[in-house]
Order: sequence, then C-alpha cells, then structure tokens
Amino acid sequence: MPDIQQHLDMSKKVEFEDLDWTLAREHGLTPREIQNLQFFADIESQTVFYMLEVVKLEVSREPDLLTFLTMWNYEEYFHSHALSRLLRECGHEVPSSMARATNLRSRARLRARLEDAIQTTLAKAMPKSFVALWMAWGAAQELLTCHAYEELIRTTNNPVLAELARRIGKQERRHFAYYFQAARERLQGQPVAQKVVRLIFETNWNPVGSGVKSPTEHAEMISRIFPNQVLFDVLGDLDRRMSTLPGLDGLDVCTRWAHKVQPLLPAEARLDAPLIAAA
Repeated sequence: MPDIQQHLDMSKKVEFEDLDWTLAREHGLTPREIQNLQFFADIESQTVFYMLEVVKLEVSREPDLLTFLTMWNYEEYFHSHALSRLLRECGHEVPSSMARATNLRSRARLRARLEDAIQTTLAKAMPKSFVALWMAWGAAQELLTCHAYEELIRTTNNPVLAELARRIGKQERRHFAYYFQAARERLQGQPVAQKVVRLIFETNWNPVGSGVKSPTEHAEMISRIFPNQVLFDVLGDLDRRMSTLPGLDGLDVCTRWAHKVQPLLPAEARLDAPLIAAA
C-alpha cells in the first residue's frame, strides 16, 4: 500500500476561515456556479455514508486502509462545509453539510441498499478483488473531481472561489494519488482481480454522483460542470489514466458514457454528431 504516514503528515481540514468573504460577495456567483457548487457540496457530503458502508466490511480492517478512509472522510466533510459557507456568504442559503447528506441519502435509499448488498456480497466472496475495485473506482472518481475543481478555477471570475477550489483540489489530487497507487498494487499480478475490476467498470461505471441524482439530473449536472467538448476531453483523460492500470488497457467506459448521455442533455449542451465522432 502507499505510504500512509506521508498522507497523515499532510492531512488537515481545508483552510477557509482566512478567505476574504467581502471580496467573495463583491464578485458573487453566476447561476452556473451556484448549481455546480451545490452539486459539489452534495457529493462531498456523501463520503460519510460511503465510509460507513465500507468500514463494516472485514476487508477494510487493514490498519493503513482504515487510517486512510478516516482521513479521507474528514477532509471531504470539510470540503462540503467550505463550499456551503461560500454559497451562504454570497447570499445563497443552503442546508448544513450533515443535513444535506442525510436528506440526499434518504432519497437514494433503495439504490443505496442495492449497492450495499452487492458490495457486501463481493467483499465476502472475493475480498482481494473487492479492495482492488474499491481503489480503482475511487481513483477514477477522485480524478474526475480534480478536473471539476480545475474547471471551476479556469472559468470563474470570483477570486475567492478560485482560491477555495485550488485548496480543495490540492487535497483531491492527494486522494487520487493514494487510490491510484493502491489500485495499481492491488491489481499487479492478480488476473482475477483485473477481470473483476474491468467487468464492473465496463458494465456499471458512472461519474461520481449517480447514486443521489436521477440519470437525467446527473447527466445535466456533469455536462454543466464540463460543457460541450470539455466533457469529452475530461472523460477521455480519465480513460487514458485508468488504462495504465494492470488489466485495464484500452478502457473507454468514460468516453462511452459521454456519448450515451447526449440524448439526456438540453439541446444547447449537446455536441454535433461530427464533433462527437472526432472527440
């Protein structure tokens, strides 16, 4: 496993109390930024439930893995808290992080139960493959999250939002590095785990957030974060990076998802067919 002590030494809640909230209010947030930040806060708030689901499994009891999950959940919680604070400072009242998390989870109860049952069965039947899958899945979702914060930085005119996104994105990059390295180590020389992980990715991969939104809502939110060609550029990068893991060469599930959801998007968010084909 990756060196957990290095991650512990760098771990802390994201700093946001020192941000210039007056400057944030002066610049304000665009309607697109408000929607994106609310979605980000929704997703970040869900990590407590993901952790609760996995830590009850025997396979999660490795000291380094449990340590990382605790650190990861702590940092992610404060991402949601910080984003909610920025929204409120800019005049957009939102629920607290835990109120948001609980409300969202209640709406996703059936799907959550099904996912929990499936991962419990897989963890018991194929513990090594399950941990490899958890790590690979986490790597893909963390990388997508990194791209999302980078897109915020690239497009916003609000310097406070840009700085907060930079700080959160730095922690997300560290999370990605841990998941990715752990996935590589878990997949190396493990043909069964490689086949299981590839099968799950090929049949079930969705961007982060699919469990708490309807398919149409989810597709619209992802395309709002990554408009038009950016969606294909970002998901193409995910495919390329994940393809470097043992057994996942040639993976294209992320790009295929981008093609699949085009009919669900508003007309102005879709790409013309020739541009899609060239992407």
